[in-house]
Amino acid sequence: MIGRPVGQEVTSDFDLARDAASGKEAAFETLVRRYQGAVRGVCRRLTRHAAEADDVAQAAFLMAWRKIGSYRGGSFKSWICTIAYREFLQARRRKKIEVEFDENTHILAFDSSAARLPEQLDLDRALKTLPENQRICVVLCVATGMSHSEAAAATGFPLGTVKSHVNRGVAALRKQLAAESVA
Repeated sequence: MIGRPVGQEVTSDFDLARDAASGKEAAFETLVRRYQGAVRGVCRRLTRHAAEADDVAQAAFLMAWRKIGSYRGGSFKSWICTIAYREFLQARRRKKIEVEFDENTHILAFDSSAARLPEQLDLDRALKTLPENQRICVVLCVATGMSHSEAAAATGFPLGTVKSHVNRGVAALRKQLAAESVA
């Protein structure tokens, strides 16, 4: 293969995880390098802000390091993205606890015309318009490549619900992005 010294083989995710579970930090570092882009991408699509997404991604890798011994094979990407999803849920729960309603706060109307400028529209913005459960299922299945079954296991949603959320979410994205490209 290009870019790899002759005779050097690629170590499987399972072997790296086994080595990491026995305390070899370099093996886990290799897994982080392989999957940090996917995990950060999932987190950025699940959360509203890049900084929050990076915090969730970091928490996911810390949790993965603690639980690396529980990895039993299969898609490491699905395993780590499931952890990222669960960390997202934990962060959201913590955030809801921290938010207090201030009766003196003024609520400003959202100017939807400003948000619909063509140069501002992209897939991430379109994803954020989906209902949360649809967005989660689309991100897990389409963005990370999880199967519907893996996403159902990660979210706790029934398999049919995941399929429905993905189908409706993708259809809504196509419709919204097509309408935006015409405008």
